[in-house]
Amino acid sequence: MGATLRYAKVVDRDRLQERGGQIQPGTESEVRLDSEPATADPFLVARAWDDVDTAITETWRIEDPHGQTVREPTTREVLSFHDEVVDEISDCEFEYADSGYQLVLEVEGSEVARADFTVVVHEHPSTA
Repeated sequence: MGATLRYAKVVDRDRLQERGGQIQPGTESEVRLDSEPATADPFLVARAWDDVDTAITETWRIEDPHGQTVREPTTREVLSFHDEVVDEISDCEFEYADSGYQLVLEVEGSEVARADFTVVVHEHPSTA
């Protein structure tokens, strides 16, 4: 009963699609807001696990730079044949933009990793 985290990223969905839709080592972990506070633009919580024997129970949550929970825990069963696990989030509220937000990952109830990401205020291009 173990697993090795290959990567974890929190990425703006539209920005990732603009860049070819593939998560690569240089893919920037970033969530975008239209203003502060606001519901974030849709983003992806992507991670890949190696060395999963049969299955693991994975839980993740998002914390702000002060350790407050922004997104309540999400739990799922990850099977050995899952190459990548991705959740699309379209309803997450952020009070403010800042660096130091963290995706907190647990396996079988024990914290195994944290992945930093930034929340930025982003102006959408005008359509005029």
